[in-house]
Amino acid sequence: MKTLVIGATGYVGGRLAHAFKSAGSDVYGLARSEKSTNALSSAGITPIEGDLTAIDRLKGQLEDFDTIAFAATIPFEDERQVIGELIGSFGRPGRSFVFISGSGVVSTPARDGGWNDYTAAEDDPYPFEPLRNRAIRLTTEKLLSDAAAEGLRTFIIRPPLIWGHAGSIQVPQLFESARKTGTVCYLGQGLNLYSHVHVDDVATVSRLAFEKGTPGSVYHVVAGEVNFRTIAEAVGEVTGCPTRSLTYDEAVELWGAPWVDLGLAVNSRIRSPKTRSELGWTPAHVDLVADIRQGSYKKAYDDAKQSGTVQGYSWAAHG
Repeated sequence: MKTLVIGATGYVGGRLAHAFKSAGSDVYGLARSEKSTNALSSAGITPIEGDLTAIDRLKGQLEDFDTIAFAATIPFEDERQVIGELIGSFGRPGRSFVFISGSGVVSTPARDGGWNDYTAAEDDPYPFEPLRNRAIRLTTEKLLSDAAAEGLRTFIIRPPLIWGHAGSIQVPQLFESARKTGTVCYLGQGLNLYSHVHVDDVATVSRLAFEKGTPGSVYHVVAGEVNFRTIAEAVGEVTGCPTRSLTYDEAVELWGAPWVDLGLAVNSRIRSPKTRSELGWTPAHVDLVADIRQGSYKKAYDDAKQSGTVQGYSWAAHG
């Protein structure tokens, strides 16, 4: 079996590539630069030169592949167009397409950092006014579910906050607030949250969905929940910085409105009963706070501090 991982040089895509490789697949990764080519080769992944901005050229390279795993991070509108183009060229019966979506599609606003009790399983209704990312992402997901009706084996994976190996999106931003302000910042009450899951568990579920999932299905991947104030307190323990609550406007000034609106000023709480029952999955990693205080995040911070590069340390992000 030949698998193409789009986003294989990124945080999630790299783990996907290794999960499929460990399962016996011949794995290729899309590379748009010499640096990416070298990184993939060093990781034992065969590079394929290509770029999502040159989609017609990429479509011409898909004939020999059995599976695409899409884990690239691009704007939602571009993502929808690219997925549609790929399905149009690749979507023959018997082939497989694994798409890493996200729990943002069931997020609810929380500009005051307050908690709410809505939590969504895979096929639950969504009784709220949708945030912008939901409206766009759901049309992308529908492209995949419609393709399943035509015979393409599609699987939609929705992780929440992804962590582990000192990467993530949200957790490094809290470290970044300590670097910029001398305090570890959170929004309002800090009681709002994303559910969370380790990046290796995202990769495991993606492989399990391919192996024994129902085509056209959505699978949530969740291991637990920790509110943002608790995460900030753990980061404060590592960095030696106090925590501080920000107003929404202060948070936007620090991090920018696009990230705050989608990654911080929300509750995004999910459950994964279908994933656990259909795929037989249970999370291998469950303690985000311990990984910050004593695990990969503390090690990365201490290593950067020891080398004198904390001020310029670049945290890995979901790519």
